[in-house]
Amino acid sequence: MSSVIGKLGLAVQRSVWTRRADTWDHAENPGLGRVIEAIVAKADALPSSEVLDLGCGSGQLSLPLSQKVKSVLAVDISPRMIELLQSKLSDGRIGNVQARVASIQELDFSDGSFDLIVSNYALHHLSDDQKRWIVAQAFRWLRPNGRMVFGDMMFGRGGSKQDRDIIASKISIMLRKGPGGWWRIAKNSVRYLARVQEKPISQQAWVALYEQAGFVEVGSEAVVAEAGIVFGSRRG
Repeated sequence: MSSVIGKLGLAVQRSVWTRRADTWDHAENPGLGRVIEAIVAKADALPSSEVLDLGCGSGQLSLPLSQKVKSVLAVDISPRMIELLQSKLSDGRIGNVQARVASIQELDFSDGSFDLIVSNYALHHLSDDQKRWIVAQAFRWLRPNGRMVFGDMMFGRGGSKQDRDIIASKISIMLRKGPGGWWRIAKNSVRYLARVQEKPISQQAWVALYEQAGFVEVGSEAVVAEAGIVFGSRRG
């Protein structure tokens, strides 16, 4: 039964992000841009680096990284997202990015396959167990001295003052947008409270998962109100 539920969940996510792909690709979000810049800066990528981008979307992170590294394997659950990325790769004559349709949960690579693993606004869609699993897998997939850096929504369920401040800030912004914002408050509240699609955890919780997996030099940074980055390295 659990495997059936898991496959159904993947099908839903694939459908949702295929519908949202074009809107996501053309959205202008200064906060998201700042998160991407923070990931690229903290990645400390080298010209020899082989990179895995988890939940790559239409290439918001893969494309800037491609200018700095040897190669990028960009993976996303949505076929439409991958189509958009492949179009950009063709238009820009970018030859060091390989785009693949796959869910994060379905991935498997040999030990030591990558120098850098990144992700942006994708991992909060995973359950807590899946988050723990992907961090452990990423540790295994990295070469010695490899790094994992990702950015995402990072707040808990209101248990800390920081959580409550972030939630209050998001609600305040949406309230000022009128009926459309009110609808988003209602919709996102259901997703958040029921842990459907939106399943963020705090920076502290992510740091703990990194440390449990064996990462060293683990840290986190807040970037915008609800989002931050977490990073760590596999010891050489």
